Amino acid sequence: MNAQFDTPLDLKNGEKTVAAGGPCVDWLPDDKSAEIQNVRVKTHPGEVASSLLSVTVTPNDNRWALDANSPIQLTPGQADAHAYVIVTRTDGTHYHPPCYTDVQLRRPTP
Repeated sequence: MNAQFDTPLDLKNGEKTVAAGGPCVDWLPDDKSAEIQNVRVKTHPGEVASSLLSVTVTPNDNRWALDANSPIQLTPGQADAHAYVIVTRTDGTHYHPPCYTDVQLRRPTP
């Protein structure tokens, strides 16, 4: 399974939260579930939003979503997004596909 980030990602909560998420693609026949955790978004000025929460998805799911929060207002524009993914196979073994990309952050539309 490959978890991806949407781009652009929306800012909310006074531009202190990134509504992170995206598609879940390329599930393998023996993939049982995937846990997406430690979402981190870093703007190019260096501001960081992160999430200590996780979400579990299965092959029936085609999307994931988690909010990443910052104590300060984030700058819209270019950012780096990363998540740690643990895929569990039906035999109980695991693998960790990469999940990082460049994204755009945008202000909410009124």
